[in-house]
Amino acid sequence: MKFKPENYKSIDVKFTLRLPDELHQLIAEYSSKHNISMNTLILNCISFAMDNRED
Repeated sequence: MKFKPENYKSIDVKFTLRLPDELHQLIAEYSSKHNISMNTLILNCISFAMDNRED
């Protein structure tokens, strides 16, 4: 399955996420390259991981 970030229509919860500097930089570069926000990218990554987990 290919990962393709999409925008969310609504966001209901807000929380703080602490990231290592290197991971923050990778997220910033990817989101800039694909013209999406870092928030959208992180939400999509979490959603993708949850949809593809092996319980």
